Amino acid sequence: MKAVVFLVIGIIISDPVTTFAQGYINFSWFGNGVQGVQVGGASNPSSQLPGWYVSGDYSVEAWMAAGANQPFGSLVPIASTRTVFFGGAMTTAAGSPATDGSGLWSAGLQDTGLAVGPATIEVRAWYDPNHNTTFAQAQALGVNSGRSTPYNINLVVFNDPTIQSLDSINFQAFCVGAECPEPSTFALSGLGAAAILILRRRK
Repeated sequence: MKAVVFLVIGIIISDPVTTFAQGYINFSWFGNGVQGVQVGGASNPSSQLPGWYVSGDYSVEAWMAAGANQPFGSLVPIASTRTVFFGGAMTTAAGSPATDGSGLWSAGLQDTGLAVGPATIEVRAWYDPNHNTTFAQAQALGVNSGRSTPYNINLVVFNDPTIQSLDSINFQAFCVGAECPEPSTFALSGLGAAAILILRRRK
């Protein structure tokens, strides 16, 4: 009888421990207001030009694995982190991190489902105007998609004041559609887009 009582008590006590052992992150990135995820070369949709900052027609999600410096093949999507970018409903030449937050996102505090401790994180983004496709489906469709460099991040319990965001780990911008062109190429693309807008207005 005593053994049964101890077993029941043990189960009751262990449940909160399991819950509190879930690792959380703040899945947000503000890029110091100057960095942001951008369209690279060979864009699909073709109407979006290299250098444009992505907006609400793109989804973004964390892919993670427990432990630091884990290989690419071990990363899995963390569904709780999936969100969309700031900015308008569609990516345009007008959006930027400094004006409307294009290229940036904020999903806030999220349970990764992984244990507290070090983890590897990679961010993936893809063109998803109806927000009903996965990263793999976007790749199969040939629309803009991209992945960040992997980083190490520390997972903590939900009420830990040291919880890390992507800004905390010095996350850097990446591109969707193709590799990021050189900054000079972005500048030329921006000038071209501005010229097109001016011509349209004159008409």
